[in-house]
Amino acid sequence: MTALAMLIGMLPMSLALGEGGEQNAPLGRAVIGGLAVATVYTLFFVPVMYSLMRRRTPKILTAEQEA
Repeated sequence: MTALAMLIGMLPMSLALGEGGEQNAPLGRAVIGGLAVATVYTLFFVPVMYSLMRRRTPKILTAEQEA
């Protein structure tokens, strides 16, 4: 929700609306792109990597291996 609000809030800046807007437009586009990529990673990449790492069965150590 907060990422979506930030993306929508940055739209006027990235569209270069208003006087001098063309100077700030690249910054707005960079912020939108970075936030979109970070959101996708957070929602999809991180849980997938966690589940892949969690699938491995834990090793059971014997008394000899612990020492």
